[in-house]
Amino acid sequence: MVVMLFCLLGLAVNCVIIGPWALKGAYQGQNDFRLFYIGGKLAGSENLYNVRQVLAAQQDAFGESSRRLMPVRLPFYYAFLSPLARFPYEQALVLWAVSSILGIAFFILLSPPASRIWLAVACCWSLPLVFSVAIGQDLGFVLLVLGAALRTYRAQKQWLAGVILSLCLIKFNLFLLLPLLFLGRREWRVASGFCVGTAFLLTLSFASAGNWPHSYLALILDPVVSPDPRLMPNLHGLAARLPGHGFVEFLLSVSVIVLVWRAVRKYDLEVGLGATLLGGLLLTRHAYMQDCAILIGTLVILCLRPPNPVVRNCALALLVPFPYLLFFVQGGVTAAILFLLLLVAMAWKGAKNGPSPVLEPNR
Repeated sequence: MVVMLFCLLGLAVNCVIIGPWALKGAYQGQNDFRLFYIGGKLAGSENLYNVRQVLAAQQDAFGESSRRLMPVRLPFYYAFLSPLARFPYEQALVLWAVSSILGIAFFILLSPPASRIWLAVACCWSLPLVFSVAIGQDLGFVLLVLGAALRTYRAQKQWLAGVILSLCLIKFNLFLLLPLLFLGRREWRVASGFCVGTAFLLTLSFASAGNWPHSYLALILDPVVSPDPRLMPNLHGLAARLPGHGFVEFLLSVSVIVLVWRAVRKYDLEVGLGATLLGGLLLTRHAYMQDCAILIGTLVILCLRPPNPVVRNCALALLVPFPYLLFFVQGGVTAAILFLLLLVAMAWKGAKNGPSPVLEPNR
């Protein structure tokens, strides 16, 4: 009962922070689900990334259009969503919201029993996660993929875990450093499954959208779909405030890659995966507050294990709403600094104390 009340308190706090107007807009469907709905509508068409066709589809479905709501996921994902787009928008929105919440619930249930209560509390108190549900984003599904992959890995089914992990291509920009995890820990069976899954998803993308890479690249490089880098909790947003920002971002990016490599070499796969998520979030050019939700599992693990004080304090700070409140004032700079500090502390702690022998399946 106490845990449930604490969870409800966290949800209430986050809903107050998000605000009644935003929640009302989400209830009315004025959120990011529209881009997934339109992507599902255009799935199987070579017009998936054609700006003119997307705007026309938006106008037809919603009576208005916006270039900020372009489909920026890979084609296979919209092929998966195409059955949902057959429903009227209001019904599809309800199904989407319910599915997202169920995805989060299954993510919690797939975690080890000892951490489920803490993970449930962390999800309810996570402003990025609650915000992602409110604005119709799909972080709940990404968390479900991560939870399923780790559960399968713990069952010593490494190849299948890699196949499941390939579904993280849903938001591939947040998983840029996964190859470091495979190489650093010599997880060849996981890597093999990941490559097979990736090949299948890319084949499905070409089958459903034809010759899409050129138009897709042009779309994601368009600044309109990644507005205001100062709102981003990454190196791009952090360096944007500094003189010589391009060179500073390059140096910081190289440093992050080195730190992630040290972390994955020293920790078990679960924490090593978290290090790659931290690094990917810092390196990507397209990330906002809701994307920070992918770190929930890693932050809970770092709080439950006996790390050094800097690791624990940074993890705790990133589990509560306060650092993300500053998004509304000064953008993502505070979160980016905390991410960078946490990654430095993880790499230093790993170098000093060695691996954490939690996940060591027989290869």
